Amino acid sequence: MFYTMIWLLMALLLALWSAAAWVMHALAQWSGLQAGGMSGLPTQLGALPAPEWLSPWLPPGAQESWTSALAAFTPMIDSMVDFAPVMLALLVPAIWLIWAIGAVLLVALGLGLTLLIRLIRTRQGATAASYQPLVRQ
Repeated sequence: MFYTMIWLLMALLLALWSAAAWVMHALAQWSGLQAGGMSGLPTQLGALPAPEWLSPWLPPGAQESWTSALAAFTPMIDSMVDFAPVMLALLVPAIWLIWAIGAVLLVALGLGLTLLIRLIRTRQGATAASYQPLVRQ
């Protein structure tokens, strides 16, 4: 019964681990597809006005300084967006490599727990077999 419980638990953990890896893979693919549409993002962010409720709290000229800061970082952001497909090509295999390492560790944990239970049972069996009552009938 303990063996069944251990391996059912390991199967459940492996299923959750696989689902997490699949979700990370899907997010990586989705973000790679979205990277192409982000080429004009700094310009669009610089054109956004501050909300009405925030305007009294901002110093004068905050919108202009925000726009100039974004304009200064625009080349860096554009190069990062252009580099996204290359990073995606490295990220997807890394996700599945980490999944494989985790899966091997889960199977090793299951084997270790199985061996531990077998060792405990054989020790209990040896102890019960060596027990001799003091009074013979």
